[in-house]
Amino acid sequence: MQIDRPISIAITLFVILLMVFFLVMPEYNTFEALQVSLAEKTAEYTAEFAYYNAISGTYQDLQAHKDELAKIDDALPQTPSIGQLVYSLQEIAVENSLSIKSLSVAKSSDSNSNGSQNGSNNIKNISFSMDVSGDYPSMESFLIALEKSDRIFEVTRISFGSSGQAVPGANQSQAQGNSFNLQIKTHSY
Repeated sequence: MQIDRPISIAITLFVILLMVFFLVMPEYNTFEALQVSLAEKTAEYTAEFAYYNAISGTYQDLQAHKDELAKIDDALPQTPSIGQLVYSLQEIAVENSLSIKSLSVAKSSDSNSNGSQNGSNNIKNISFSMDVSGDYPSMESFLIALEKSDRIFEVTRISFGSSGQAVPGANQSQAQGNSFNLQIKTHSY
């Protein structure tokens, strides 16, 4: 029994078509799925690499500006030391020929959380009320020294009058001192 040549060609083509459909196509689909997965993983890796590279660059920038960041931490500390603040105010007053007669401290917490939900960024205010005596140029230099200090001080109120007392360390022309009452506010977070 002999099979016709056109029928044998048709059967061979049909068998080849079935083999391609059942054996090659599933492998080709798997190959394409793996290529898509590889492209996704490559894109994910590239994005993570860029992210960590940006973090590394930011860290290097922060390390380059370490001194400036330390000044900011000094200006707005997380845990204020009242003793250190009082000492700093007293030192600035003495450097500018002012004598502190009295000093009182009041701590308060500001509810301004700058948009945070948990309130962890609350700024705490520390207010000082101080009575000092000295002359006007000394007072001016004291205010300039407060402005130039590392710590942020806000002078919220100044009242003054003549005390009629001699200022320690003053010369003959500055024998009469003036009395100043200052309200000073500083902050921490």
